[in-house]
Amino acid sequence: MEWGGAILMVVCAGGAFGATLAMTGVGQELGEMLMEAKLQAVLVPFLVAVAVQSVQGSRLVTFLVVPSLISTALPELGLPPEIVLLSVASGTFLVSHANDSYFWTMLELADLKEPAIGYKC
Repeated sequence: MEWGGAILMVVCAGGAFGATLAMTGVGQELGEMLMEAKLQAVLVPFLVAVAVQSVQGSRLVTFLVVPSLISTALPELGLPPEIVLLSVASGTFLVSHANDSYFWTMLELADLKEPAIGYKC
């Protein structure tokens, strides 16, 4: 309960940032750029998730925003929805920030009092 308010505030702020990203049309530009790069299809959702996670930090928000960003490229990828889901989920765990509720949950469960210790783990 101690961190509940702070976690909720971070998720809401990340959600606002994610909605702004989705409205700007960056998803279509990103999809076109990645399609031109001739990457393996399964890497496209993964790399978009890594990029969004690196920029804004919240796994939950990343997981909610990335599908709207890559939705225009999905027909061209030809991947089953389950594979896209797993690829996005994998991309969200590559980077961890202090503004991610998962980071604080793991610190709390591991009984680590200093956030700097969490970054070293």
